[in-house]
Amino acid sequence: MNYNKLLVIIEPESDHQPALEKAVQLAKFAGAELELMISDYNTYLDDGYYFEPVQAQKLRYEHGEQQMHQLETLAQPLRDGGLEVSVVTAWANPPYREIVERTRSTKPDLVIKSTRHHHKLSRLFLSNEDWELVRYCPAPLLLTKDKSWTAAPVFLAAVDPDHLHDKPAALDEKILQSAKSLAEISGGAVHLYHSSWVPPLSGVYPVMADPAEEQAKLNKFSVEHGVASENCHWSNVEIVQGMPEVVAEAGASVVVMGAISRSRLDRILIGNTAERVLDKLECDVLVVKPDNMPAMNTVLL
Repeated sequence: MNYNKLLVIIEPESDHQPALEKAVQLAKFAGAELELMISDYNTYLDDGYYFEPVQAQKLRYEHGEQQMHQLETLAQPLRDGGLEVSVVTAWANPPYREIVERTRSTKPDLVIKSTRHHHKLSRLFLSNEDWELVRYCPAPLLLTKDKSWTAAPVFLAAVDPDHLHDKPAALDEKILQSAKSLAEISGGAVHLYHSSWVPPLSGVYPVMADPAEEQAKLNKFSVEHGVASENCHWSNVEIVQGMPEVVAEAGASVVVMGAISRSRLDRILIGNTAERVLDKLECDVLVVKPDNMPAMNTVLL
C-alpha cells in the first residue's frame, strides 16, 4: 500500500494537533502530500436560529476566513520545510459528512484524525464524529492519541486466522498489508494479535480454546505472511480486555484492525469491536475497510 496523499482533519481553534504531528511524520517517511481540512458546524450560525439570514451568512463567511487563516498558519512552516500542503474548509451538519465526501472525491490513501476519550453515552447513541467516521470513511482511518510513536514503531495487526467472527478473509490481508507498509516506511516491526474468545454458550459458560491449536493456527498464518513467530500474540479473553494487555506487552504504537458492515440490530446486540476497544487503548488505531465499501446509510461494525 502506498501513502502518497494524506487527508488530515484539523481541530478548529486548538493549539494541539496530534493528527497533524503524525501526518507530518508519515509524510516525511513516505514523501506524501498533505491536505489539511477543517469541517465544522455551529448551530448559532444557521439562518434564522440566532441571526437573520443575511447576518448569519456574513458571520459564516468570517468564520470560514478565520479557519482558513488557522490552516494557512499550520501549513506554511510545513511548506517551508519542503512538504506539499494544501488546505480546505467545509461547513456541514454533521461535520463528518463533508469529511466522507471529501475522501470519496479526492481519494486520499489515508485519513488522519485526533481522538480523545469519550463517555459511554456518546458511543451508545453514536453521536460522536469518530464513531461515524469508523463506519463511513471509505479510506483507511488513523485515529491518533497524544502518545508519540517510538523510534522503531510496532504495528499490531488484529487478525482472525479462522474467521470465527465472520470477518472477510480478504480484510485480514488488507490489515496485514497496511501494517507491513507502515512498518516498512518507518523502520518499524509488525506483530500479530488474535483473540480466540467467543461469547459464553447460553450466556453461562465461556467456550475455552485449545492453546496448542490456537497457537498453531496463528503460527501458520504468520509463516504464510512472513511475520516472525515471536511477534505473534493470542488470547482467550474478550478482545476489549485482551488487546490492551498485548499492546502494552508488545509496546505497540498503532493497532491495525478492520471494520465490516453489519445490520443495525447486530450493532445493538453485539456492539462494535473497533469502537469499544478504541477508548481502552493508549496507542493509535488504524481502521481498515473492505474493498466493497458500503454506502452512507449502511452501518459499519
